Amino acid sequence: MLKQLFSSNKRPPEKAFLREGLAELNGRGEELDLDFDIPSVEDLQTEVFASDIVHKDNASSMNILAQGAALTGNITVDGELKIYGKVLGDIISSSSVIIGESGLVEGNVKAAGMEVAGTFRGNAEVTGEFLVSSTGKIFGDLLIGTINVNAGAKMNGSILMTVPESCSYDMVPIEA
Repeated sequence: MLKQLFSSNKRPPEKAFLREGLAELNGRGEELDLDFDIPSVEDLQTEVFASDIVHKDNASSMNILAQGAALTGNITVDGELKIYGKVLGDIISSSSVIIGESGLVEGNVKAAGMEVAGTFRGNAEVTGEFLVSSTGKIFGDLLIGTINVNAGAKMNGSILMTVPESCSYDMVPIEA
């Protein structure tokens, strides 16, 4: 019975008044298309839908914690992580961690790249670029590859930039 309800393409007669009312609200006299299919559980488990969720080509994925959401605990993610909500815990990402303007992270971060437009309280180890926007606030120590700080950003902590292994510290004599 549920499958019939969710996969039917027929227009139920009891929704006719709703269609007419919406067409009037539309103001352009055109009919709004209210027909759409809601996939069943069986449909979602098929290859077509599963390929949208599971990245079989090992491409990195994007993960989002929305504004208003709060998560307590450690996160390990394969791919980019965008945070617009609140995270209380450590984060490990194979890609970048982006803290949006409304985002708050209280914990340590280890990632390939990081961008802070919100608030970050903790220590970070970033192998690539660390970007702090003008609205960013950082309270903690950073071990990073490169840094880009925009005017207006607030930072309290130490910054240690890693030196690539290809650099040599051998002294070269200066000839006079």
